[in-house]
Amino acid sequence: MKPLLLVVALLISSFSITAQIKKSTVQITKEIIKGIPKEDNLTIKFVGPTKQPVKRGVKMIANNDTIFPEISDLGIYKDHLEPGTYKLIFSFPYWYDATIEKLKCNKNETIHITVFFNPKDI
Repeated sequence: MKPLLLVVALLISSFSITAQIKKSTVQITKEIIKGIPKEDNLTIKFVGPTKQPVKRGVKMIANNDTIFPEISDLGIYKDHLEPGTYKLIFSFPYWYDATIEKLKCNKNETIHITVFFNPKDI
């Protein structure tokens, strides 16, 4: 009976670990620019489940504005953010959304975001 309970416990823990890995994730870095700030102070890199750049098809919601960003062949989108606080949601069909609840952009700050998408189970 004890080996059966151990197997069940291991199965449950492996499912919870898998569920945690499947969500899409976001990595954010910021740098302060001294002197004249860059015109494009926001750089976002989109990475798909196979670790390849995502070149099109991403939907981005910044606060309540929907944006379909023009993404380079390297999976990079650049834009300008005014100082303020933003909620960003990144989505792609059949992949988990990635959300940044509060992104604070200060004056003379450059923000680099990498979005790692993971597929949903179908």
